[in-house]
Amino acid sequence: MKGMMGFLEKAGLVRMDAPHETAAPTPPPEGPPPEAAATPPPPPADTPMAAGSPLKLDEIYAQAGVPASLYPAERLLRLIEGLSAMDAATRLMVIQAMDAADESWTINDPLADAHAKVQALAMHSELLELNLQALERDTRARIESTTARREKVVGDIRQQVSELEALIAREVSRAAQEMATQEAQLQAAREHTAGQLASLSQLSQRLQQLSTQFGAPAAAQE
Repeated sequence: MKGMMGFLEKAGLVRMDAPHETAAPTPPPEGPPPEAAATPPPPPADTPMAAGSPLKLDEIYAQAGVPASLYPAERLLRLIEGLSAMDAATRLMVIQAMDAADESWTINDPLADAHAKVQALAMHSELLELNLQALERDTRARIESTTARREKVVGDIRQQVSELEALIAREVSRAAQEMATQEAQLQAAREHTAGQLASLSQLSQRLQQLSTQFGAPAAAQE
């Protein structure tokens, strides 16, 4: 196998930046099939795939019960990436040859791992959609509740404002009527007083005329 990878590397079809993997001494055994180094390396499992909280793929797979694989699908993806200089048919032939040359793994291992992970991702996607739908329903309910509360409070305030405006109008009208009455009473008092003053002035003048006509009154005898 090393000879095959060395040949592929010399031919410029793959690039090996590190020694090939060997089988792990303890289970689960790691298959030693050589793995062409891909540039750049794939992102770790917890790399954010979108804005917001990062996807924790290991947790997603664990929750779905995806078993550990001798040859994970991601390793096959990296191998395919490393052989990207080849055409599809040649790349397939090379991978099949590597599979046949190494008894520690078969192509079924990464394929089964990929199938299980696809199902886990589908389940997680469905869960995300259900969570979003639940959040949308809850948000709509909260918005409707807030809208209803706003309409009630605003309606009550408007009713109070309307009542206050009516009270203001009544008070303004009552005050206007009262002031008009007071002005009328004052005017009537002015006119009455003026009439009395005129009568008193006329009477005083007539009395003074008596003295003019008949002279001053005699002094009172003791």
